[in-house]
Amino acid sequence: MADRTEGVRAKNWSGTAAPYSRSFAHLCAGTITPLLAAVGEAIGGLDGKNLLDVGCGTGALAGQASRLGARVTAVDPDPEMLDLARRTVPRAIFSAGGVPDLPFEQGTFQAVTANFVVNHVDDPRSAATDLTRVCAPGGAVGVTVWPSTPSAMNALWAEVITASGALAPPPDHLPADKDFERTRDGLTQLLTEAGVSHVRTRVLSWEFRIPPEDLWAGPAGGVAGIGKIVSSQTPSMQAAMKGHYEGLVSPLMDNGEVVLPAESLMAVGIREAFT
Repeated sequence: MADRTEGVRAKNWSGTAAPYSRSFAHLCAGTITPLLAAVGEAIGGLDGKNLLDVGCGTGALAGQASRLGARVTAVDPDPEMLDLARRTVPRAIFSAGGVPDLPFEQGTFQAVTANFVVNHVDDPRSAATDLTRVCAPGGAVGVTVWPSTPSAMNALWAEVITASGALAPPPDHLPADKDFERTRDGLTQLLTEAGVSHVRTRVLSWEFRIPPEDLWAGPAGGVAGIGKIVSSQTPSMQAAMKGHYEGLVSPLMDNGEVVLPAESLMAVGIREAFT
C-alpha cells in the first residue's frame, strides 16, 4: 500500500488515488498476504485483534485484515485515498493521519502494519518509532519496503526516459541521520532501534502482471517519481514517452498483460515492553 504519509516525498502520491488504484496499487498488493500472515503468526492470529494499517491507500490490506477477523483502523493523509478505502472496506474505521504523528495513544493496537510506507517518508527513523509507539507491548509491527537493488519496473522507466530523451531531475537523497539501508540488515536495524525485538526480515518475490494500459495509467496520472517526470514534460514528449513504453513492454507481454518480476523486503517483530 502504499506509502502516502506526511512529508515532501508523500506529495508524489497526493491527489492520485484513481490512477494509483488502477496501476501501482496492484504491485503493492503483492505483499499483503505474506505480511498479514507473518504478523498474525507473531501474535497468535489476527481474529479479534486491533490492527492499525498505516498508509492504507486504497484499503486493500485493511480489507484483507478485516476478512481475517481483525478489528481494523486505517489511516492515510490523502483525502481521496481515504474516500476510496472507505468505500472498499466499510467495516473498518478510517482516520486522516500519518507517521510520525499518528493520532493514537501509546500502545493502542495489537498489530501495526505499514505496507511500503517507511521507504517513502522524509524521516524513516521517526516513522518507525511512531509505528512502534502505537503498538502494545507484545504486539507485532510489520513493514515492507522496496530494496536498494534496482527493480525491473524501475529499469523499465529508466529505459523509457532514456529512449525518449526526457529530462529527469537528479535523485533526491535523505540525510544520513534519517535514512536507512534498504537491505535486510538495514531494515532489521531500523525496527530494532525503534524498539521492536525478535525482528525477522526476509525477501519477498512474486510475478507482477497487469494490462499495459493500466500500468501506464500510473505515470500518466502523476503517480510516484516517474509520474512527476511524465507530468512535467510537454504533451509531445509525453506522447513520445508513451510510445517508447509501448515498444519496451511488447516483449514482456503474456496473454495481454505486462509481466515483471517484483521483489521487496518484509520485516516483522514484537513490540518491547514500555520503559
